[in-house]
Amino acid sequence: MRNMSFDVFALRKKMAVKILLKSLIWAFALFGGLFIVLLMVILGYLNSSATVEPIPDKAILMINLDKSVNEVKNDSLMAEVTRSSSLSFNELLTVLDMAAYDDRIQAIAAKINNTNLGLAQIEELYQAILSFRQTGKKAYIFAPGFGNLVGGTSEYYLATAFDEITMLPNTDIGLTGVGLEVPFVRAMLDKVGVTPDFYARYEYKGGMSSFTDKIASPAFRRNMENIVTDLNLTMFESIVKGRKVSTNNLKMDLFNCDKPFTDTEAKKEGLVDKIAYEFDWIKEIKNKYNADTINFYDYAANFYLKKGVKKIAIIVLDGVIVDMPTMSVAGKQEIVLSDVLTHIDDILEDRDIVGVLVRINSPGGSYTASNEIWNALNRLKEEKGVPLYISMGDYAASGGYFISLSGDKIYASNMTITGSIGVFGGKFVLEDLWNKLDVKWEIFASNSNVGMLSPNFKFTDKQQDIFGASLDRVYNDFIQKVAKERNIDLGKMDALARGRVWNGKQALSNGLIDEIGGLRKAFIDLKIKSGISDDNFSIVVYPKPKTLQEKLADILGMYSVGMVKVTGNNLGIDSKFISMLKRLQYDAILPPIILNY
Repeated sequence: MRNMSFDVFALRKKMAVKILLKSLIWAFALFGGLFIVLLMVILGYLNSSATVEPIPDKAILMINLDKSVNEVKNDSLMAEVTRSSSLSFNELLTVLDMAAYDDRIQAIAAKINNTNLGLAQIEELYQAILSFRQTGKKAYIFAPGFGNLVGGTSEYYLATAFDEITMLPNTDIGLTGVGLEVPFVRAMLDKVGVTPDFYARYEYKGGMSSFTDKIASPAFRRNMENIVTDLNLTMFESIVKGRKVSTNNLKMDLFNCDKPFTDTEAKKEGLVDKIAYEFDWIKEIKNKYNADTINFYDYAANFYLKKGVKKIAIIVLDGVIVDMPTMSVAGKQEIVLSDVLTHIDDILEDRDIVGVLVRINSPGGSYTASNEIWNALNRLKEEKGVPLYISMGDYAASGGYFISLSGDKIYASNMTITGSIGVFGGKFVLEDLWNKLDVKWEIFASNSNVGMLSPNFKFTDKQQDIFGASLDRVYNDFIQKVAKERNIDLGKMDALARGRVWNGKQALSNGLIDEIGGLRKAFIDLKIKSGISDDNFSIVVYPKPKTLQEKLADILGMYSVGMVKVTGNNLGIDSKFISMLKRLQYDAILPPIILNY
């Protein structure tokens, strides 16, 4: 018996030592990686004396539209060291405006293959290219095909803003329109014993439909089909207008395209102007203008914002709205409540700021955080006495729409996804999973509702009533704020809310926004409203650029997260799963859709 006890003890000791050694190996590996990163930082700064390419007297501005352009500029230390920093979307539009009136820039030559821009961003860039052309300058674009078989609609739509489209030989244009993909995993959850116990206000609020339903409900399907139909119509109407398509047969082929156009078919129908290789394409443009080329990012690096007395503040809110940062690797975009409140306090202290533009690109998130941000932006307007305009990006839905209610004017693109005025809440219940594993949980509490948020038990009937009443209070608060801020009769709100999703054009007709227009339009109008009549002003963007210490802290934080995850996994603990179980809040967010275009 003593030998058996000794063997068990020895086995446990051996397992503990094995786990410890494995964790130490991972720790050394992570810290070794951190040392390499820091070494790269030092070498990068030692090599930072590289000069920016000067602008030739006559230049063709080269733009790669496949390069990552985010609402918030990539401000990480690694991006700086590797020189992969990109412009923000706002900076992209600003530099295009500068190029339009720069006598050295003769024309734009752009390349596109598979852009990461969203539909609303593409629409805004489309308008910016048209504005560039209105100065009398030409814009050219080259593509190695547009999606070839499928998925080239958005790229081709953007290309139609240019004067001339050139396509690589033996390629196709895949104009298949817009589509949405939504996963439904309820059947899989049932198999493993996880029950999604969620409740929504109301039938169109599909934030958790992927988890609660096995297939799309009729209301969910109507909502998504409505969006797809209108986005598709808006895009193809612009394509027909941009390429000056006149024959009805071709219009029908475009709107009902179920197969790609080959390069020869596209040239014959006037969908493209030329078929050529990239080298020949750019050589012809250079010879035509007797000009050299300059990279868009080198061109942008030659300019600095003026230091004026008056300032316009731009707050960029990009990502899911959260009460506090989630544990994730660096680079994940979130709208963190505390960060936004800090931005607002900074603006309140800056006496030179005469106008505020809030750019929202968010599917929503935490209702409580959205509520606080909405209130803080209203406080900013009242205390500072300045106009505050809202510019919606690809998404400004649910909690994102809630925040937009603070604006004196709300702008959105035709392609913007907005609305989704509603709320849901609940929890994932593991009771059936524990039963499969023969694990029995007992609860000992002084009140029957103490464990209401526990993932180990379903809501009781009484708890459902309590939770439902709370959801009703939140939903009523939401629609009352919308009705008041947008001057909509409360009785009409039922037709606009209940979780329905709208695009920008529909939102305008419903009174949910004020004007169709992108970031440039909102900025120009705000500048006029703020009393700025000349170019003697400056722009301050939030979030502000990070300091070196903050960038180093991001890298250290990323490695700390890695250590926690590795150690946790070695011990059989899934930190992401625990975070998910702990999170229970009223959410105002879109369903997890994949938009194909």
